[in-house]
Amino acid sequence: MENDIVEFTLPPAPRGLCFDRNDFVKTNFSVDNFLAEHQNVASLETMRDDLGVYLKVLRLAMIELINKDYANFVNLCATLIGFDKAIVKIQVPLGQLNEEVLNVNQSLGDAMKELSIWLSQRHALQKKKQLLKYYSQTINCIKTLDSILKDISEKKKQEQILLADRAAMQYNQLKYSTMKCESLIKSEQKIKYSEVGDKLVHVLNQLLFQFWNDNDEANLLKVLLSLASLDRVDETEMLMRKQAVAPLLQDIISESALQRSKNGLLGIYDRVLSLLDTKLNLFLTVTQHSKLTFLVKKFSFLVNCFWCEIESRIEVNLASIFAPGNPQIFYQRYSESMQFIKKLEERCSPKETVRVLRNTPEYKSFQRRWNLPVYFQIRFQEIAGTFETNLQNNPHIGNSDGFILKETKHCWNALWECWADGTYIEALAHKFWKLSLQLLSRYATWAAKFCTQTNESQLETTSLNKVLIDGSINIFKDTQVLLQKIPQFLTIVEAKIPIKNNDLLHHSLDSSIKLLEGLKDKIRDCIVKELFNHFNIQLKQVSDIPRLYRKTNRSVPTKPCTYIEVVSKILYEFHNDATRRLDNAFLVELYEALFNTMTKSYYKYVEDVLTSVQKTEESLRRLKQIREKTPQQTNEASGITDGDKIRLQLNVDVASYAKVAEGLQVNVHSVHKYTELYRMVTEAVKNIDIK
Repeated sequence: MENDIVEFTLPPAPRGLCFDRNDFVKTNFSVDNFLAEHQNVASLETMRDDLGVYLKVLRLAMIELINKDYANFVNLCATLIGFDKAIVKIQVPLGQLNEEVLNVNQSLGDAMKELSIWLSQRHALQKKKQLLKYYSQTINCIKTLDSILKDISEKKKQEQILLADRAAMQYNQLKYSTMKCESLIKSEQKIKYSEVGDKLVHVLNQLLFQFWNDNDEANLLKVLLSLASLDRVDETEMLMRKQAVAPLLQDIISESALQRSKNGLLGIYDRVLSLLDTKLNLFLTVTQHSKLTFLVKKFSFLVNCFWCEIESRIEVNLASIFAPGNPQIFYQRYSESMQFIKKLEERCSPKETVRVLRNTPEYKSFQRRWNLPVYFQIRFQEIAGTFETNLQNNPHIGNSDGFILKETKHCWNALWECWADGTYIEALAHKFWKLSLQLLSRYATWAAKFCTQTNESQLETTSLNKVLIDGSINIFKDTQVLLQKIPQFLTIVEAKIPIKNNDLLHHSLDSSIKLLEGLKDKIRDCIVKELFNHFNIQLKQVSDIPRLYRKTNRSVPTKPCTYIEVVSKILYEFHNDATRRLDNAFLVELYEALFNTMTKSYYKYVEDVLTSVQKTEESLRRLKQIREKTPQQTNEASGITDGDKIRLQLNVDVASYAKVAEGLQVNVHSVHKYTELYRMVTEAVKNIDIK
């Protein structure tokens, strides 16, 4: 808002006004906006009075300003009298001065143009002189080179290398001078220049192999330095590859050599590496010399000569090693090849040569030739297919390696097979890890299916499904053992898998561990449901209790009914067997879930019986009232009725039911519906007088 105020000083306003004096000098001042902004500050009458006060202040300030500068206003007219005559007097001298300045400027411009032309001519003469100088050097260098190259073949070895080094220096000078005076050189001179260059390189190449054959390291180094100074590094490396490396590999890398090799492909690789310690050792040593490592364009004999020729010959002459049809042979050859690459990288000096090696097209092509996806697919079918085949609908006892079931043992074997020597390949680490997770997931799915699908299809029978219960218990025990062994398995995987952040492995394994841990609840529910399906048949016999006491003159009940004894007997038989196989914590959870389920059903059956007894008694009472005009005292009124016996029997049964639960370490007061069940039968017998 400060930028909207014009730089103008207003006289100070009296205190207590309802506006700011600076509002009037804003560039965007508007009466409407002013009134709108101040409508809530003061009323219109107050605004009018304040504006009137400030108007008087402004008028007084204006009068003071006029009085202050009045003398200057009056004297201004007197000062300007005769000023036009003075201006006319100086017009003529100023015009003459302007003309003189223009003349001087013209003279200076002409002098500058003349000087520029003279300097351009001088520069052109100097350039022609320099061209002639370079041309003269070119002619002389060609003659000198031609003379040196004619005499070099007649000299001794030491003199030859000196002359060759001198010729290389001359050729570099010739190349520079030729580039500078290329427009003056004639065609025949260009031909001569090309001829001496080719002849010089030919001589140096002859000396290169001559000194190599003579094992002359010092002179071989000088030749390489001369060739490097001529910018012939790539051509020299190709020459060494074709004339030194290729002939030595011709009889080593071939199908016939592979068939003859006692150690197979490994024997061929050993013979290839031995060349670096024997016949090719001089080239390897010299090209890694410190005098060559400071060159801008460096020699890399190990990569560009040795490795590139090896890879080319393997792809052409040993294409059969890449066939993935037989996974065992493929694994062996791939492992031997990667070991060969590793040994080759260990010989790389300096170490950044390893990066150069891996960036070569030959290295990338060699890696692509190994059809790892097909190899993994074959291994996947072997491992996962075998495991899937061994998963039966019903678990089979095996008792091996701490596992009870054969299926769990097959899962454990499949996990180890993924990472076993002879199967695992580091480049496929991510795929084998994924397969491991899939195996654990498949085992968990199989176990869950056994516990749920079999149970859902199970019909109510008079006997327990031992296969289902035993299988579920065995799966639970095997799952616990498998969970205990997973850290051991993970340690082996971490040692083999090529990643630095092992948290990724732990995080990805969490889902599989949760699946296995989740089997505990499914197994418990499976056993509970099977036991409940069997016990529920017994509990339904509660509805037969009225039939036992109606018109039968039975004595007052003191023992529980048969169905409670049957439930108790079967439960304790199951408990005696389960305590040897399951931990106590799991059993307590199982029994709590079982009694929670059973008690809800038991409560309903007991409630139905008590309701039925009550309705029967009410019906009999109304019937007697209708038949008898005067109420008479009956035998039942003076003793325990059949309905009371039924209620007493239910009370005894519920108490025995609670003892069975407590015998299995179940807190009956925490069992769902038990409190209501106990209260219901207690209320039913509280008014019964037992004598």
